[in-house]
Amino acid sequence: MAEKKPPEALTNITGWLEDENGFTIDDAGDVTIAGDPPLDIQLTIDDQRVTITHVTTEAGAGAGRVDAIISAFPDRGTTLHAAAAVDRSGVTITVTNHVYVDGLSRQSFMTALNDLVASIDTIGAVPSVVATATEPAAETRVQDPVTTDVVEVVESAVTSEVAVESVGGWVPTHRVPAAGMRAWAEPDPSQQPVTRLEAGVELVIAEQRGDWARVVGSNSWTGWVDARRIQEIGAASAVGGGSSINLGGLELRPLPLVGAAALLLSAFLPWVSGFASVNSLDVALSFLWDLNAAGAPYLGWVIIGLAAVTLALSAAKTPNPQLMQLVGVLAVATTGAFLVQMYRGITDSGGAFGDVFDFLGIAPWVSLGAGVVIIAGANKLRATAR
Repeated sequence: MAEKKPPEALTNITGWLEDENGFTIDDAGDVTIAGDPPLDIQLTIDDQRVTITHVTTEAGAGAGRVDAIISAFPDRGTTLHAAAAVDRSGVTITVTNHVYVDGLSRQSFMTALNDLVASIDTIGAVPSVVATATEPAAETRVQDPVTTDVVEVVESAVTSEVAVESVGGWVPTHRVPAAGMRAWAEPDPSQQPVTRLEAGVELVIAEQRGDWARVVGSNSWTGWVDARRIQEIGAASAVGGGSSINLGGLELRPLPLVGAAALLLSAFLPWVSGFASVNSLDVALSFLWDLNAAGAPYLGWVIIGLAAVTLALSAAKTPNPQLMQLVGVLAVATTGAFLVQMYRGITDSGGAFGDVFDFLGIAPWVSLGAGVVIIAGANKLRATAR
């Protein structure tokens, strides 16, 4: 049996594409166009025309995506056609163009092919018109302006999307957590983030796929973020070792807040007890390196200053875990230096190690614990920001 030869049109097209950069074609007439991502094109040839077809499926997309594609596509004066159908797996988009065989030339074919590729890129850039979360299944009929054939697009119920464009306008439902967060162009962690959203930025969740959420800002910017971290407006967010405390829009992080309060309290509690009760406002700062030091400046003002900085960091819109950790380390180091000097002073006077505890007040232990809590809060905050 003689081998069946390909149609003359396919032979000509194969030769034309082989001369072009970025195009490959196999014996079945399937064309691959290089790019990111590459496009797969199917050619169908009959006695009348060469039909060029591209089919793709957008997993997880819904009815709003169908509406956007239909509304954006040209409705007259073109041989280009688009159809979109949605089911539970996503939206399948079919784009076609054709060239009549009696007018087929290299120029006419490449023009039709380039027009189809341009339309695919246009569709990819069209933002979705997001459907209401409880919108029931509906049937949309799109009339082909050239052939007057009716294409039915059956849309399944959409349960993962919420209304963004409404008559009342954009209304925020969520905000970026205090640690900030990264955003991606697509729900794909293997890609590089496109931007970092600052703490407190208000957003609307337009679509959710598992742990991913597509959000929309007040300026119509859209991107994908970690749905587990974004904070619902009016609800607590997981930041720094627990839920933040929201006071009229001011968010206070619990761990550094507790550390700041304990540090401030320690400034007024006894640092030395026994024969006399002395708080940090009576202890010379230079006592930390000189046993015989006395007078101003006093240790208490350093402790109060560290507490004030920690409180400010607890309420900062954009957190600084590095600075918070430094404050915690300073609190621990300052308290540690005081304990060492107390040990030196008592043992140099002939006292035993156990005597140190008889002369220590409760304040050094409170200050030491406060520093540890502040460091823990900084570590939690750093981990949340990753």
